Amino acid sequence: MERPRKIEKLNISSKVELISYADKTPPNMQRPDGETLKLLVGDGVSIELSKRRSTMPFWHRSMEFDEVIVCVKGEAKWMTDMGDFQLKAGEMLLIPKGVGHSASAEANSEYMAIEIKSRNPLTYSKPPT
Repeated sequence: MERPRKIEKLNISSKVELISYADKTPPNMQRPDGETLKLLVGDGVSIELSKRRSTMPFWHRSMEFDEVIVCVKGEAKWMTDMGDFQLKAGEMLLIPKGVGHSASAEANSEYMAIEIKSRNPLTYSKPPT
């Protein structure tokens, strides 16, 4: 018979927080070359908000991060080295390290996306059946 493990008291110093991003304005909403708004950062990962309202005037190629773009509202066109993708609400796009990309959304668009950047490689899990 296995001996019971010792039970230890846990000191929880973190707290649960509700954060609204509906009224947040990332720099990329005002300028075509503006950055996303960092919401959360951790060791090797960041979660950012994008509300792009124009075409990026350049292509970007991250050599440090895989990037996942999760469209929450509206739509945007993503141009990549691997082809073009029209990303709509409820869809996500995985852009691996080293793949060049740029995004475009209309000025009157309601495009809003969460961008997750990870130093660790990401892959799609098996879809639920």
